[in-house]
Amino acid sequence: MNKSGQQRKFNKVILLFLELLLLLYAISLIYPFIWMLVNSLKTNENFFQNIWSLPRKWAWENYVAAWNSARIGTYFFNSVWMTAVGTFTTVMAAAMPAYVLAKYKFKGSNIVYGLAIIGFLIPAIGTFGPWYILMQQLGLFNPAGVLIGYSGGIGFYMLILYSFFKGISWEYAEAAFMDGAGHFRVFFSIMLPLVRGGIVAVATFALIGIWNDYFQPLILLQSEHQYTIAVGLSYLVEAQKYSADYTVLFAAMWIALIPILLVYMVMQEKLMTGFTMGGIKG
Repeated sequence: MNKSGQQRKFNKVILLFLELLLLLYAISLIYPFIWMLVNSLKTNENFFQNIWSLPRKWAWENYVAAWNSARIGTYFFNSVWMTAVGTFTTVMAAAMPAYVLAKYKFKGSNIVYGLAIIGFLIPAIGTFGPWYILMQQLGLFNPAGVLIGYSGGIGFYMLILYSFFKGISWEYAEAAFMDGAGHFRVFFSIMLPLVRGGIVAVATFALIGIWNDYFQPLILLQSEHQYTIAVGLSYLVEAQKYSADYTVLFAAMWIALIPILLVYMVMQEKLMTGFTMGGIKG
Protein backbone atom coordinates (compact mmCIF):
# COMPACT_ATOMS: atom_id res chain seq x y z
CA MET A 1 0.00 0.00 0.00
CA ASN A 2 1.41 3.37 -0.99
CA LYS A 3 1.63 6.39 1.27
CA SER A 4 -1.51 8.09 -0.11
CA GLY A 5 -3.54 4.91 0.48
CA GLN A 6 -2.33 4.71 4.08
CA GLN A 7 -3.24 8.35 4.57
CA ARG A 8 -6.78 7.79 3.27
CA LYS A 9 -7.21 4.75 5.53
CA PHE A 10 -5.97 6.78 8.51
CA ASN A 11 -8.38 9.61 7.68
CA LYS A 12 -11.29 7.15 7.50
CA VAL A 13 -10.39 5.78 10.95
CA ILE A 14 -10.24 9.30 12.38
CA LEU A 15 -13.58 10.18 10.73
CA LEU A 16 -15.20 7.00 12.08
CA PHE A 17 -13.89 7.79 15.56
CA LEU A 18 -15.26 11.33 15.41
CA GLU A 19 -18.65 10.10 14.19
CA LEU A 20 -18.79 7.58 17.04
CA LEU A 21 -17.83 10.29 19.51
CA LEU A 22 -20.56 12.62 18.22
CA LEU A 23 -23.09 9.75 18.32
CA LEU A 24 -22.29 9.11 21.97
CA TYR A 25 -22.59 12.82 22.68
CA ALA A 26 -26.00 12.93 20.94
CA ILE A 27 -27.18 9.93 22.98
CA SER A 28 -26.05 11.65 26.18
CA LEU A 29 -28.23 14.65 25.24
CA ILE A 30 -31.29 12.62 24.23
CA TYR A 31 -31.22 10.03 27.03
CA PRO A 32 -32.40 12.39 29.86
CA PHE A 33 -35.52 13.24 27.84
CA ILE A 34 -36.25 9.56 27.20
CA TRP A 35 -35.72 8.79 30.89
CA MET A 36 -38.09 11.62 31.82
CA LEU A 37 -40.71 10.36 29.34
CA VAL A 38 -40.54 6.79 30.65
CA ASN A 39 -40.84 7.91 34.28
CA SER A 40 -43.71 10.27 33.48
CA LEU A 41 -45.71 7.16 32.55
CA LYS A 42 -45.08 5.30 35.82
CA THR A 43 -47.07 5.28 39.00
CA ASN A 44 -45.36 7.04 41.87
CA GLU A 45 -44.85 3.71 43.65
CA ASN A 46 -43.28 2.16 40.56
CA PHE A 47 -40.98 5.17 40.19
CA PHE A 48 -39.57 4.93 43.72
CA GLN A 49 -39.13 1.17 43.48
CA ASN A 50 -36.88 1.42 40.42
CA ILE A 51 -36.22 4.66 38.57
CA TRP A 52 -34.48 2.81 35.70
CA SER A 53 -37.17 0.22 34.89
CA LEU A 54 -39.94 0.42 32.32
CA PRO A 55 -43.45 1.19 33.61
CA ARG A 56 -45.39 -1.81 34.92
CA LYS A 57 -48.55 0.17 34.17
CA TRP A 58 -48.70 3.01 31.68
CA ALA A 59 -50.01 5.84 33.87
CA TRP A 60 -51.36 8.30 31.28
CA GLU A 61 -53.40 9.85 34.09
CA ASN A 62 -50.20 11.63 35.17
CA TYR A 63 -50.62 13.96 32.20
CA VAL A 64 -54.25 14.63 33.13
CA ALA A 65 -53.19 15.37 36.71
CA ALA A 66 -50.43 17.69 35.51
CA TRP A 67 -52.84 19.53 33.21
CA ASN A 68 -55.59 19.97 35.79
CA SER A 69 -54.40 19.53 39.38
CA ALA A 70 -50.96 21.07 38.82
CA ARG A 71 -52.55 23.90 36.76
CA ILE A 72 -50.18 23.34 33.87
CA GLY A 73 -53.13 23.87 31.52
CA THR A 74 -53.53 27.47 32.75
CA TYR A 75 -49.80 28.15 32.50
CA PHE A 76 -49.72 26.53 29.06
CA PHE A 77 -52.39 28.79 27.57
CA ASN A 78 -50.79 31.85 29.19
CA SER A 79 -47.54 30.93 27.46
CA VAL A 80 -49.29 30.30 24.14
CA TRP A 81 -50.88 33.74 23.82
CA MET A 82 -47.92 35.62 25.29
CA THR A 83 -45.51 33.76 22.99
CA ALA A 84 -47.68 34.47 19.94
CA VAL A 85 -48.03 38.18 20.69
CA GLY A 86 -44.43 38.50 21.90
CA THR A 87 -43.01 36.82 18.79
CA PHE A 88 -44.98 39.10 16.47
CA THR A 89 -43.99 42.30 18.30
CA THR A 90 -40.37 41.14 18.59
CA VAL A 91 -40.08 40.47 14.86
CA MET A 92 -41.73 43.74 13.87
CA ALA A 93 -39.74 45.77 16.40
CA ALA A 94 -36.54 44.29 14.95
CA ALA A 95 -37.53 44.46 11.27
CA MET A 96 -38.52 48.14 11.24
CA PRO A 97 -35.25 49.64 12.55
CA ALA A 98 -33.25 47.08 10.55
CA TYR A 99 -34.96 48.19 7.34
CA VAL A 100 -34.53 51.89 8.08
CA LEU A 101 -30.83 51.53 8.99
CA ALA A 102 -30.11 49.35 5.97
CA LYS A 103 -31.97 51.35 3.32
CA TYR A 104 -32.20 54.97 4.50
CA LYS A 105 -29.23 57.24 5.03
CA PHE A 106 -29.68 59.94 7.67
CA LYS A 107 -27.56 61.74 10.23
CA GLY A 108 -26.84 59.49 13.16
CA SER A 109 -27.65 56.19 11.41
CA ASN A 110 -24.12 54.91 11.96
CA ILE A 111 -24.34 55.95 15.61
CA VAL A 112 -27.56 53.97 16.07
CA TYR A 113 -25.98 50.92 14.44
CA GLY A 114 -22.90 51.34 16.62
CA LEU A 115 -25.06 51.50 19.77
CA ALA A 116 -26.65 48.21 18.76
CA ILE A 117 -23.20 46.64 18.59
CA ILE A 118 -22.10 48.22 21.88
CA GLY A 119 -25.22 46.86 23.53
CA PHE A 120 -23.76 43.36 23.27
CA LEU A 121 -20.84 44.45 25.47
CA ILE A 122 -23.12 45.34 28.40
CA PRO A 123 -23.89 42.35 30.67
CA ALA A 124 -27.64 41.81 31.01
CA ILE A 125 -27.36 41.62 34.79
CA GLY A 126 -25.87 45.11 34.77
CA THR A 127 -29.15 46.58 33.49
CA PHE A 128 -31.37 44.76 35.97
CA GLY A 129 -31.52 47.58 38.55
CA PRO A 130 -32.56 50.40 36.15
CA TRP A 131 -34.92 48.04 34.33
CA TYR A 132 -36.64 47.01 37.57
CA ILE A 133 -37.09 50.61 38.72
CA LEU A 134 -38.42 51.65 35.28
CA MET A 135 -40.99 48.84 35.25
CA GLN A 136 -42.04 49.72 38.79
CA GLN A 137 -42.48 53.42 38.07
CA LEU A 138 -44.45 52.72 34.89
CA GLY A 139 -46.72 50.23 36.65
CA LEU A 140 -45.77 47.44 34.27
CA PHE A 141 -45.69 44.51 36.69
CA ASN A 142 -48.17 42.66 34.49
CA PRO A 143 -48.30 40.78 31.15
CA ALA A 144 -48.10 44.08 29.24
CA GLY A 145 -44.73 44.78 30.87
CA VAL A 146 -43.44 41.36 29.85
CA LEU A 147 -44.53 41.86 26.24
CA ILE A 148 -42.97 45.33 26.10
CA GLY A 149 -39.74 43.81 27.36
CA TYR A 150 -39.75 41.43 24.41
CA SER A 151 -40.17 44.29 21.94
CA GLY A 152 -36.76 45.91 22.22
CA GLY A 153 -35.95 46.51 18.57
CA ILE A 154 -32.25 47.42 18.72
CA GLY A 155 -30.51 44.14 19.40
CA PHE A 156 -29.41 40.78 18.04
CA TYR A 157 -32.52 40.19 15.91
CA MET A 158 -32.24 43.64 14.39
CA LEU A 159 -28.64 42.96 13.33
CA ILE A 160 -29.68 39.68 11.70
CA LEU A 161 -32.45 41.32 9.69
CA TYR A 162 -30.16 44.26 8.87
CA SER A 163 -27.92 41.88 6.92
CA PHE A 164 -30.94 40.58 4.99
CA PHE A 165 -32.26 44.02 4.09
CA LYS A 166 -28.75 45.13 3.15
CA GLY A 167 -28.65 42.44 0.46
CA ILE A 168 -31.97 43.46 -1.16
CA SER A 169 -31.74 45.67 -4.23
CA TRP A 170 -33.31 49.12 -3.77
CA GLU A 171 -34.65 48.96 -7.32
CA TYR A 172 -37.70 47.04 -6.05
CA ALA A 173 -38.58 49.97 -3.80
CA GLU A 174 -37.94 52.54 -6.52
CA ALA A 175 -40.31 50.72 -8.85
CA ALA A 176 -42.99 50.67 -6.14
CA PHE A 177 -42.48 54.39 -5.41
CA MET A 178 -42.96 55.16 -9.12
CA ASP A 179 -46.29 53.28 -8.97
CA GLY A 180 -47.42 55.54 -6.12
CA ALA A 181 -46.66 53.31 -3.12
CA GLY A 182 -45.70 54.96 0.15
CA HIS A 183 -42.91 54.02 2.52
CA PHE A 184 -45.11 51.79 4.69
CA ARG A 185 -46.54 50.03 1.62
CA VAL A 186 -43.05 49.39 0.29
CA PHE A 187 -41.93 48.00 3.64
CA PHE A 188 -44.86 45.67 4.25
CA SER A 189 -45.67 44.64 0.67
CA ILE A 190 -42.23 44.60 -0.99
CA MET A 191 -39.35 44.39 1.47
CA LEU A 192 -40.73 42.10 4.16
CA PRO A 193 -41.65 39.30 1.71
CA LEU A 194 -38.15 39.51 0.19
CA VAL A 195 -36.53 38.77 3.58
CA ARG A 196 -38.95 35.97 4.41
CA GLY A 197 -36.08 33.60 5.27
CA GLY A 198 -34.70 36.02 7.85
CA ILE A 199 -38.15 36.67 9.30
CA VAL A 200 -38.74 32.93 9.73
CA ALA A 201 -35.35 32.44 11.39
CA VAL A 202 -35.78 35.37 13.78
CA ALA A 203 -39.39 34.43 14.57
CA THR A 204 -38.36 30.86 15.40
CA PHE A 205 -35.58 31.95 17.71
CA ALA A 206 -37.84 34.55 19.33
CA LEU A 207 -40.62 31.99 19.80
CA ILE A 208 -38.31 29.49 21.51
CA GLY A 209 -36.74 32.19 23.66
CA ILE A 210 -40.07 33.67 24.80
CA TRP A 211 -41.61 30.26 25.52
CA ASN A 212 -38.62 29.29 27.68
CA ASP A 213 -38.17 32.71 29.29
CA TYR A 214 -38.21 32.51 33.06
CA PHE A 215 -36.68 35.74 34.30
CA GLN A 216 -39.05 38.46 33.06
CA PRO A 217 -42.32 36.61 33.83
CA LEU A 218 -41.01 35.69 37.29
CA ILE A 219 -40.28 39.34 38.13
CA LEU A 220 -43.21 41.07 36.44
CA LEU A 221 -46.15 38.68 36.82
CA GLN A 222 -47.75 39.13 40.22
CA SER A 223 -50.71 36.75 39.99
CA GLU A 224 -50.46 32.97 39.79
CA HIS A 225 -53.22 33.00 37.17
CA GLN A 226 -50.87 35.00 34.90
CA TYR A 227 -47.83 32.73 35.22
CA THR A 228 -46.26 31.29 32.09
CA ILE A 229 -45.34 27.64 31.92
CA ALA A 230 -41.67 28.29 32.76
CA VAL A 231 -42.60 30.05 36.01
CA GLY A 232 -45.35 27.54 36.76
CA LEU A 233 -42.92 24.64 36.40
CA SER A 234 -40.50 26.23 38.86
CA TYR A 235 -43.25 26.48 41.47
CA LEU A 236 -44.32 22.92 40.69
CA VAL A 237 -40.75 21.72 41.30
CA GLU A 238 -40.80 23.37 44.72
CA ALA A 239 -44.18 21.82 45.51
CA GLN A 240 -42.99 18.33 44.56
CA LYS A 241 -40.21 18.53 47.13
CA TYR A 242 -42.89 18.10 49.77
CA SER A 243 -45.45 15.91 47.99
CA ALA A 244 -42.80 13.81 46.15
CA ASP A 245 -45.15 13.24 43.20
CA TYR A 246 -42.34 13.30 40.67
CA THR A 247 -44.14 11.39 37.93
CA VAL A 248 -46.65 14.24 37.59
CA LEU A 249 -43.75 16.69 37.51
CA PHE A 250 -42.12 14.78 34.65
CA ALA A 251 -45.43 14.78 32.77
CA ALA A 252 -45.70 18.54 33.23
CA MET A 253 -42.17 18.99 31.89
CA TRP A 254 -43.05 17.01 28.78
CA ILE A 255 -46.18 19.09 28.24
CA ALA A 256 -43.95 22.18 28.33
CA LEU A 257 -41.36 20.59 26.03
CA ILE A 258 -43.56 19.17 23.25
CA PRO A 259 -44.60 22.49 21.56
CA ILE A 260 -41.02 23.77 21.28
CA LEU A 261 -39.77 20.37 20.15
CA LEU A 262 -42.36 20.29 17.36
CA VAL A 263 -41.60 23.87 16.31
CA TYR A 264 -37.88 23.18 16.08
CA MET A 265 -38.38 19.92 14.17
CA VAL A 266 -40.62 21.64 11.62
CA MET A 267 -38.56 24.82 11.27
CA GLN A 268 -35.03 23.41 11.59
CA GLU A 269 -34.22 23.39 7.89
CA LYS A 270 -35.71 26.84 7.23
CA LEU A 271 -33.93 28.16 10.30
CA MET A 272 -30.48 27.06 9.13
CA THR A 273 -31.17 28.10 5.53
CA GLY A 274 -32.34 31.53 6.65
CA PHE A 275 -29.25 32.29 8.68
CA THR A 276 -26.95 30.95 5.96
CA MET A 277 -28.58 33.13 3.32
CA GLY A 278 -28.41 36.13 5.63
CA GLY A 279 -24.73 35.58 6.23
CA ILE A 280 -23.99 35.32 2.51
CA LYS A 281 -25.97 38.47 1.66
CA GLY A 282 -24.48 40.46 4.51
